[in-house]
Amino acid sequence: MPLVAQAVTPEEWQTWQGDTPAFQSRVEQSRWLPEAEIRVHADGEILFTPTQSLAWHWVSPQPRIVTLDVAGQFAELATDVPALSLSPLGEITDGLPKEPQVARLLFRLLQGDLATLRERYHMLFEGEREDWQLVLLPRDRSEDALKKIAVKGGAFIESLRFVASGGNELTLALSNFQPLVDAQGAQRLQESLIAETTASAKEAAEGNTETGETTSSHKTASDG
Repeated sequence: MPLVAQAVTPEEWQTWQGDTPAFQSRVEQSRWLPEAEIRVHADGEILFTPTQSLAWHWVSPQPRIVTLDVAGQFAELATDVPALSLSPLGEITDGLPKEPQVARLLFRLLQGDLATLRERYHMLFEGEREDWQLVLLPRDRSEDALKKIAVKGGAFIESLRFVASGGNELTLALSNFQPLVDAQGAQRLQESLIAETTASAKEAAEGNTETGETTSSHKTASDG
């Protein structure tokens, strides 16, 4: 990523992120594994409240909700249907972060948590309030560590791209942002999404039981 525009100070960026309101948005995840020549996708929604939590409502490849609270506790909220609890970020060893790690980083970025970010990364900024870029270079330079993380945004964070040393990449793209009036409204929306996802998962599980299908048949992957 070329860093030729006017540099943004960390303090400016922190102020911008501190103004991020509660919002709901679409999220798409793409994991590219060049050695295996495969790309894995997931699609859903994100619900963010600055002082409460970050919730991901995945629609594909499985209906499920995961949450991260302000204390950094990560949880899956469709545990009554364990057979459908397939993480969209996968369980393979590819040098890329797992879902809890991605959620925690996104939450820190949305909050503009400079202190925590500086402990783990060298940070390079450029751009302006409505169009900025941030490159995170891990202080851990071991062979298995991430190579870099590239973040782009404006009024909201729009994408994160994780690049592993072996060339594998994981991208999150956020779009269709809808600011929410207050945290209480966001909480009601989160509870509604949890109920909807649990109902969908139960319905899918009952359908699989009737047809004799296994949950492995739902895994979505397409050639890159």
